Amino acid sequence: MDRVRRFLGQRLRAIRKQRGWSQQKLGAQSGLSGKFIGEVERGQKSISIDSLYGISVALRLPLTTFTDVPPIDGQVPTADAEKVYALLIHHRTPDDLGKAHAILRSLFGEKRER
Repeated sequence: MDRVRRFLGQRLRAIRKQRGWSQQKLGAQSGLSGKFIGEVERGQKSISIDSLYGISVALRLPLTTFTDVPPIDGQVPTADAEKVYALLIHHRTPDDLGKAHAILRSLFGEKRER
């Protein structure tokens, strides 16, 4: 469970910061305290599904943004990976996402998908 809490907190922090929101603002928008948001982001506290739903509504994101925990050999994605994810999920067009994918593929020398 520790891995899930860390993953969720890391993702929440990356998205909140990408939006330029403080913990207090997100707390106010979602009916929670800024202190609690910080504890969740640090993986110190678990969050109820109701509270997580309030956060997803405040950020205008699907709840699955926070609940789809990738099975990466028990590893939590790095903070930098979460920052990239946060940039990509924020109201991007399919064309923009295609361009971002092409740039990343080129940067990392990956061959085109079939």
